[in-house]
Amino acid sequence: MRKYFPLLFSLIFSFSLSAQAQKKINTKKLDQQILEAFKTFELNGLSVLILKDGEVFFDKNYGTRDLINPVSSNSLYNIASLSKAFTGACMANLVNEKKIRWDDLVVDYLPDFKLADAYITSHLTIADLLTHRSGMGTFYGDLLWYETERTNGDILHRMRYLPVTNRFRDEYGYQNNMYIVAEEILKKVTGQDWESYITEHLLEPLKMTETRTSGNKIQEEQELAYPIINGKLVDITMKRPHAAASLFTSTTELSHWAQMILDNGIYQGDTILPAEVIEDMMTGRTIQSVAGLKKMAGAHFSQYALGWSVWDYHGTTVAEHGGGMPGYISKLVLLPEENMAFIILTNTLSNFPTALEYHLLSELVHDNPTNWIELFEGFKKRGEMNEQKEIEKRLASRTHDTGLRLSL
Repeated sequence: MRKYFPLLFSLIFSFSLSAQAQKKINTKKLDQQILEAFKTFELNGLSVLILKDGEVFFDKNYGTRDLINPVSSNSLYNIASLSKAFTGACMANLVNEKKIRWDDLVVDYLPDFKLADAYITSHLTIADLLTHRSGMGTFYGDLLWYETERTNGDILHRMRYLPVTNRFRDEYGYQNNMYIVAEEILKKVTGQDWESYITEHLLEPLKMTETRTSGNKIQEEQELAYPIINGKLVDITMKRPHAAASLFTSTTELSHWAQMILDNGIYQGDTILPAEVIEDMMTGRTIQSVAGLKKMAGAHFSQYALGWSVWDYHGTTVAEHGGGMPGYISKLVLLPEENMAFIILTNTLSNFPTALEYHLLSELVHDNPTNWIELFEGFKKRGEMNEQKEIEKRLASRTHDTGLRLSL
């Protein structure tokens, strides 16, 4: 058991290790299960890697990265919101270096920053930015940055016109924009932009040499897993650096990041981040409800940390996050008590990465009577049926034989 993780979670729950965690990974069986699901979920490309006790126990790739060439463990996917954990680590590192404090006020660093609520504006802290408790609703303000040419300064200025819908520090609202605010504070404190800082302090020390901070940094010779939607290649998004969602990486290089966290900040004998930073970034700060899938998975608690959701699967601590962009879905799951990690990347819009996450938890950590893959297959079918019904409903509601009110 790792030195610092027990300290982290002892304040939440004290759980015994699952005897099932000692089971060997049946890689042949798992490979066959994924192959069958690959067809059922109509995936285009998929890369799966499992770490256990510092070793790669499973490393498989399925399908293509461009409808022709196969994906590999070096194929680059946009990992979208998995980027948040890198930003959280950077800010936690600055706290550890005493360059900032979590309870520092945002307006002390960015005096012109303003939200629609004056109280929140004057009381918003750096910790609030990264933990989705700002009072802003989920995804509010995303259209300010998504596929626009607006600068961070322009985005921050326009955020004051967005409505505040949630209770400040009491209600969870998933926010990408607040990570842009954190990015601007990082720049003010260090003199480096987000891209330069994470490259110097994380990507280079972790030997993530092929990882790119945004789509416009991908080189022609690199092995890009292109996003595929409805059987067609589409252009990548996230072409500019973004502290919440712009990293492109592979299962191989993302495993370096996962292993470093499991080893409390050490990678290949070098200290990348102090152990105190790892503990800090993985500490839950915003309470989330235990409902839906987590309730079915026997969870007792759920919290949001710094770019991580922290909960338990039948008593075994899980730190995980998902990411999604057009044509991409990603999952990174850490089981610190078991010294294990799952990495699941696909260039298909699919709920399969979540299905596989729960399947692996059931198979490798704690037996559960739920057939998670079959359950998600049902979700997929019902979703398609509901979508078709909605299309038919819209078509039936059309008013025919109408003309233009104004000339073209």
